[in-house]
Amino acid sequence: MLFSRILLPLDGSAHAEHALPHAGHIARLFGSRLSLLRVLGGVEANGHTGSESIDWRLRRAEAERYLNALKGDQRLRDVETEVVVTEGRPAERIADHVRRNDIQLVIMSSWGAGGESEFPHGGTVFKVLASTGISYLVVNEVERTSGSEGYRRILVPLDGSYQAEAAAHVAVALDPGHDADILLCHVVSEPVMPRRRPLTDTERSLKERLIECNRRVGGGYLEELRDQFGGQHRIRIRLEVARNPVACITELCRQEVPDLMILTAPGGIDLTGGSGESILQSLLSSTYLPTLVIRDNLNTSGDFTGNAK
Repeated sequence: MLFSRILLPLDGSAHAEHALPHAGHIARLFGSRLSLLRVLGGVEANGHTGSESIDWRLRRAEAERYLNALKGDQRLRDVETEVVVTEGRPAERIADHVRRNDIQLVIMSSWGAGGESEFPHGGTVFKVLASTGISYLVVNEVERTSGSEGYRRILVPLDGSYQAEAAAHVAVALDPGHDADILLCHVVSEPVMPRRRPLTDTERSLKERLIECNRRVGGGYLEELRDQFGGQHRIRIRLEVARNPVACITELCRQEVPDLMILTAPGGIDLTGGSGESILQSLLSSTYLPTLVIRDNLNTSGDFTGNAK
């Protein structure tokens, strides 16, 4: 099973609950067990630690009622769900739960009780993603309600590597009805040729030949993947040449308006001229749409759609 255990941390805010429909849909699709986790900050009262105080016990009972009520939410219908309430620093406790419970996917809204900010996601989300090393889905745009009944348009940027192809496998697995529009794209970066003076004719010709070579190889790569999956799924391919891959993907998102973007860490696009992690973070901050990042903790070989409900 692709995602046998999924974690959804919640802080009681409306912002955090925007991740609920995504968690419900993916858990139903793969028959996953979903953990709803609430982390309460420790409070000292009358010389007692938070977990010993009456105040903390009252807050724990309230948190359990809140999470148990969500188990009956329509967005989580037909999902095997457990409720976990714990105490401590949120990012640390979430990461600890991931490690102790063999979580394959963590789903989080970009912002929680602190509300939106100019940053792509809140501090807790950033710490969790940096410390767990597992696949994650970040629901960036809180206005969206996509995910509850499936993803109709999926964008998969690819860099030509075998690692990046994992994103294509996941996209196909998220389309059990074979009716989603899946767009596989590859960005050919213009080669960087720093010069104090304009390029010579020879240098310009070399640059153009290299771009053409990469276009030819990239086009063949996309066609091969389309042929591999396209027999049962609606697969489109798109090849772009750009000086700035992040800007190119951002514009592609604006044009295509996907419900979901799937990447493989460290980035899933042509990484020429920048680190994979920095490009990944740039995409998360510039596209503002639900983004699923596949990391090495997943085994995407073989048929992993058989357990889908």
